[in-house]
Amino acid sequence: MRITSGWLRNRRFEVPKGDVRPTMEAVREALFSSLGGSCEGWRVLDLFAGSGALGLEAWSRGAAQVRFVEKQSVAVAQIEANVEALRVAELGDTEVVRADVLRWLPSAFGSYELIFADPPYDLPEAFSQTLAGVAQAGILADDGWLIYEMRGVQSVEIPADWKVMRDKAYGKTRIVMLKRESV
Repeated sequence: MRITSGWLRNRRFEVPKGDVRPTMEAVREALFSSLGGSCEGWRVLDLFAGSGALGLEAWSRGAAQVRFVEKQSVAVAQIEANVEALRVAELGDTEVVRADVLRWLPSAFGSYELIFADPPYDLPEAFSQTLAGVAQAGILADDGWLIYEMRGVQSVEIPADWKVMRDKAYGKTRIVMLKRESV
Protein backbone atom coordinates (compact mmCIF):
# COMPACT_ATOMS: atom_id res chain seq x y z
CA MET A 1 0.00 0.00 0.00
CA ARG A 2 1.08 3.59 -0.45
CA ILE A 3 0.26 7.03 0.94
CA THR A 4 -1.65 9.11 -1.64
CA SER A 5 -0.74 12.68 -0.63
CA GLY A 6 1.12 14.98 1.74
CA TRP A 7 4.61 14.73 3.22
CA LEU A 8 4.72 10.99 2.62
CA ARG A 9 3.14 10.95 -0.84
CA ASN A 10 3.93 7.72 -2.72
CA ARG A 11 5.77 6.22 0.27
CA ARG A 12 4.84 2.60 0.84
CA PHE A 13 3.78 0.95 4.07
CA GLU A 14 3.34 -2.66 5.03
CA VAL A 15 0.00 -4.28 5.79
CA PRO A 16 -0.13 -6.84 8.60
CA LYS A 17 -0.93 -10.43 7.74
CA GLY A 18 -4.30 -11.78 8.84
CA ASP A 19 -7.81 -10.41 8.97
CA VAL A 20 -6.97 -6.85 8.00
CA ARG A 21 -8.85 -5.03 5.25
CA PRO A 22 -6.97 -1.79 4.49
CA THR A 23 -8.90 1.11 2.99
CA MET A 24 -8.03 1.18 -0.70
CA GLU A 25 -6.06 4.12 -2.14
CA ALA A 26 -8.90 5.38 -4.35
CA VAL A 27 -11.31 5.40 -1.39
CA ARG A 28 -8.78 7.21 0.84
CA GLU A 29 -8.16 9.78 -1.87
CA ALA A 30 -11.90 10.43 -2.35
CA LEU A 31 -12.47 10.57 1.40
CA PHE A 32 -9.72 13.10 2.07
CA SER A 33 -10.79 15.13 -0.95
CA SER A 34 -14.25 15.39 0.66
CA LEU A 35 -12.55 16.76 3.79
CA GLY A 36 -10.66 19.40 1.82
CA GLY A 37 -7.44 17.43 1.35
CA SER A 38 -5.52 18.65 4.40
CA CYS A 39 -5.55 17.67 8.06
CA GLU A 40 -3.19 20.47 9.04
CA GLY A 41 -3.04 20.76 12.81
CA TRP A 42 -5.85 18.25 13.44
CA ARG A 43 -5.91 15.64 16.16
CA VAL A 44 -6.92 12.32 14.60
CA LEU A 45 -8.16 9.08 16.16
CA ASP A 46 -7.99 5.91 14.05
CA LEU A 47 -10.27 3.31 15.69
CA PHE A 48 -10.09 -0.35 14.63
CA ALA A 49 -6.89 0.84 12.94
CA GLY A 50 -5.94 -2.48 11.28
CA SER A 51 -3.24 -1.45 8.82
CA GLY A 52 -3.33 2.16 10.02
CA ALA A 53 -3.90 3.34 6.44
CA LEU A 54 -6.39 6.08 7.35
CA GLY A 55 -4.33 7.43 10.25
CA LEU A 56 -1.10 7.30 8.23
CA GLU A 57 -2.79 9.22 5.42
CA ALA A 58 -4.01 11.90 7.86
CA TRP A 59 -0.52 12.06 9.42
CA SER A 60 1.02 12.62 5.99
CA ARG A 61 -1.51 15.38 5.35
CA GLY A 62 -0.41 17.42 8.36
CA ALA A 63 -2.26 16.01 11.39
CA ALA A 64 -0.66 17.30 14.59
CA GLN A 65 -1.45 14.08 16.43
CA VAL A 66 -2.64 10.63 15.36
CA ARG A 67 -3.69 7.99 17.87
CA PHE A 68 -4.20 4.47 16.47
CA VAL A 69 -6.33 2.02 18.50
CA GLU A 70 -6.23 -1.65 17.50
CA LYS A 71 -6.58 -4.89 19.47
CA GLN A 72 -4.65 -7.36 17.27
CA SER A 73 -1.04 -7.48 18.46
CA VAL A 74 0.32 -8.27 14.97
CA ALA A 75 -1.46 -5.20 13.56
CA VAL A 76 -0.25 -3.00 16.43
CA ALA A 77 3.35 -4.11 15.80
CA GLN A 78 3.00 -3.38 12.07
CA ILE A 79 1.52 0.08 12.66
CA GLU A 80 4.40 0.87 15.04
CA ALA A 81 6.93 -0.35 12.46
CA ASN A 82 5.27 1.71 9.70
CA VAL A 83 5.24 4.87 11.82
CA GLU A 84 8.92 4.41 12.62
CA ALA A 85 9.85 3.72 8.97
CA LEU A 86 7.85 6.69 7.65
CA ARG A 87 8.66 9.28 10.35
CA VAL A 88 10.07 12.61 9.16
CA ALA A 89 10.68 15.71 11.26
CA GLU A 90 7.79 17.66 9.72
CA LEU A 91 5.15 15.19 10.95
CA GLY A 92 3.13 15.37 14.15
CA ASP A 93 3.01 13.01 17.11
CA THR A 94 1.69 9.46 17.02
CA GLU A 95 0.60 6.93 19.59
CA VAL A 96 -0.40 3.31 19.05
CA VAL A 97 -2.75 1.84 21.66
CA ARG A 98 -3.39 -1.89 21.89
CA ALA A 99 -6.99 -2.20 23.07
CA ASP A 100 -10.44 -3.44 22.16
CA VAL A 101 -11.98 -0.25 20.77
CA LEU A 102 -15.47 -0.75 22.18
CA ARG A 103 -14.06 -1.39 25.67
CA TRP A 104 -11.52 1.45 25.36
CA LEU A 105 -13.96 4.18 24.22
CA PRO A 106 -15.63 4.81 27.62
CA SER A 107 -12.22 5.74 29.05
CA ALA A 108 -11.09 7.68 25.97
CA PHE A 109 -9.89 11.22 26.52
CA GLY A 110 -8.88 14.19 24.44
CA SER A 111 -10.60 15.99 21.63
CA TYR A 112 -10.32 15.00 17.98
CA GLU A 113 -11.23 16.89 14.83
CA LEU A 114 -11.29 13.63 12.89
CA ILE A 115 -12.21 10.15 14.08
CA PHE A 116 -12.01 7.13 11.77
CA ALA A 117 -13.82 3.90 12.59
CA ASP A 118 -13.25 0.90 10.32
CA PRO A 119 -14.30 -2.19 12.30
CA PRO A 120 -14.35 -5.71 10.91
CA TYR A 121 -17.38 -6.13 8.67
CA ASP A 122 -18.63 -9.03 10.80
CA LEU A 123 -19.36 -6.64 13.71
CA PRO A 124 -22.56 -4.91 12.53
CA GLU A 125 -23.38 -3.76 16.09
CA ALA A 126 -20.10 -1.82 16.14
CA PHE A 127 -21.73 1.12 14.33
CA SER A 128 -24.18 2.01 17.10
CA GLN A 129 -21.71 1.11 19.85
CA THR A 130 -18.96 3.27 18.31
CA LEU A 131 -21.22 6.30 17.89
CA ALA A 132 -22.55 5.89 21.44
CA GLY A 133 -19.02 5.49 22.84
CA VAL A 134 -17.69 8.56 21.03
CA ALA A 135 -20.71 10.61 22.19
CA GLN A 136 -20.45 9.36 25.78
CA ALA A 137 -16.71 10.07 25.98
CA GLY A 138 -17.21 13.51 24.42
CA ILE A 139 -14.06 13.16 22.32
CA LEU A 140 -15.29 14.57 19.00
CA ALA A 141 -14.37 18.25 18.74
CA ASP A 142 -17.03 20.82 17.91
CA ASP A 143 -17.50 20.63 14.14
CA GLY A 144 -15.38 17.45 14.09
CA TRP A 145 -15.92 14.54 11.70
CA LEU A 146 -16.54 10.87 12.41
CA ILE A 147 -15.81 8.79 9.31
CA TYR A 148 -17.23 5.27 9.46
CA GLU A 149 -16.32 2.56 6.95
CA MET A 150 -18.59 -0.44 6.51
CA ARG A 151 -19.82 -3.01 4.02
CA GLY A 152 -21.81 -1.24 1.29
CA VAL A 153 -25.07 -3.11 1.87
CA GLN A 154 -25.08 -2.80 5.66
CA SER A 155 -28.20 -1.14 7.04
CA VAL A 156 -27.71 1.17 10.01
CA GLU A 157 -29.88 3.42 12.12
CA ILE A 158 -28.51 6.92 12.65
CA PRO A 159 -29.02 8.18 16.22
CA ALA A 160 -30.88 11.48 16.54
CA ASP A 161 -27.81 13.30 17.86
CA TRP A 162 -25.79 12.55 14.70
CA LYS A 163 -26.13 14.01 11.22
CA VAL A 164 -25.02 12.24 8.04
CA MET A 165 -23.05 14.69 5.93
CA ARG A 166 -22.21 12.17 3.21
CA ASP A 167 -22.96 8.52 2.58
CA LYS A 168 -21.23 7.03 -0.44
CA ALA A 169 -20.43 3.55 -1.70
CA TYR A 170 -17.14 2.73 -3.42
CA GLY A 171 -17.72 -0.74 -4.78
CA LYS A 172 -18.30 -2.98 -1.73
CA THR A 173 -17.06 -0.29 0.68
CA ARG A 174 -19.38 2.34 2.14
CA ILE A 175 -18.13 5.52 3.78
CA VAL A 176 -20.50 7.41 6.09
CA MET A 177 -19.33 10.87 7.12
CA LEU A 178 -21.02 12.12 10.29
CA LYS A 179 -21.07 15.14 12.56
CA ARG A 180 -22.66 15.53 15.99
CA GLU A 181 -25.79 17.64 16.19
CA SER A 182 -25.62 20.53 18.65
CA VAL A 183 -27.19 19.49 21.92
